[in-house]
Amino acid sequence: MDWNDLGVFLAVANTKSLTAASRQLNVSVSTVSRRITALEQSLAVTLFRHHSDGYELTEAGKNLLLPAERAQSHLKSFERAANDLENPYSGIVRIDAPELLGHQVLIPGLSDFMSEYPDLRLDIRSSVKPVKLAAQQSDIVIRLIAPDRGKYKMRAVGKVSFGFFAHQTYLDRFGLPGDEVEIRNHRFIGWSEDLGYLAMSTWLDELIGDQQLIMRLSSFTAHLAAAESAIGIALLPTFAGRRSGLIRVLEFLPDLTLDIWLLVLDQAAKSAKVQLVKDCLIKILRDEKDC
Repeated sequence: MDWNDLGVFLAVANTKSLTAASRQLNVSVSTVSRRITALEQSLAVTLFRHHSDGYELTEAGKNLLLPAERAQSHLKSFERAANDLENPYSGIVRIDAPELLGHQVLIPGLSDFMSEYPDLRLDIRSSVKPVKLAAQQSDIVIRLIAPDRGKYKMRAVGKVSFGFFAHQTYLDRFGLPGDEVEIRNHRFIGWSEDLGYLAMSTWLDELIGDQQLIMRLSSFTAHLAAAESAIGIALLPTFAGRRSGLIRVLEFLPDLTLDIWLLVLDQAAKSAKVQLVKDCLIKILRDEKDC
C-alpha cells in the first residue's frame, strides 16, 4: 500500500468527486482514479460507489474513513516533528475556529504576529459547524461547545455573547420592538433545519418559535448579509453586530453567552510553533473587548 493514497482517498470521500479531488490535490483526474483503483486492489475492498451525483463511500469505505483520517493525522505529526528539528518556528499550524470569530477577530489580530514569524504558515478554517475532533485534522481547535471526548488538551479562554441586530432601514419600516408582544410583528432570520442543533438556533426557537422566520440560512456571514440588507432581525455575535453598524434591539430578552474553548491536539502540544500560535490566539481572544 502507498501511504500517499490515503490523501487521495480522503479527498474523494470529502468532495465526492474525482474532478474536485484532483483540483484539491493538484493532480490529474486520471491520477486520482488510478490511485483509488490501486488502493482498492491493495486492500481488496471496494471503497466507492459511482452514481449520477458523484462518488459515495461504500460501507467498507465508511468503516475505513476514520482510521484513514487518524493515519493521515499521525503522518502529518511525524512530518511536523521532523520540520521542528530544523526550525521550530516554521511550517504549518492548522486551526479550526468558529465563523466570524475567525474572520473578524482572529485573522485581524494575527497581523503583527505573522510579520514577526515570517516562516510560519497558518491554515485557518472557519465554519459555523463544530469541527469533528475524531478526525484529528487540526493542531488547534477553537469552538463554543466543550467536547466530551477527543485527544485534545482543553481550556476555556473567554466568552462570546450574542444579541439581536437590525438595520435602520428595517426599523424605519417595521418599528422598534419594545416588548415581547411587539415581537410578533417582526421578521427574524433563522438557521437551516439541518443546523437546528446549534446553540444559537435552539435558543432562537425557544424565544420566538419558527412562525416568524422570514429566511433560514446556514452561516453567520449570510445572517449578517441578510440583516445588513434590512430583510429582518438577526441573532449575531455581539462583536460582529457592532462592527457592522447594525442596531442592537430586543435587549429586554435574556442574553445568550457561550464559553470559548481552545483545544490543542495531544500530538501537537509539544510543538514549539503550535504553542507559540496557541499563546497568540489566547491573547487575541482575551484582549477582544467586544466578545
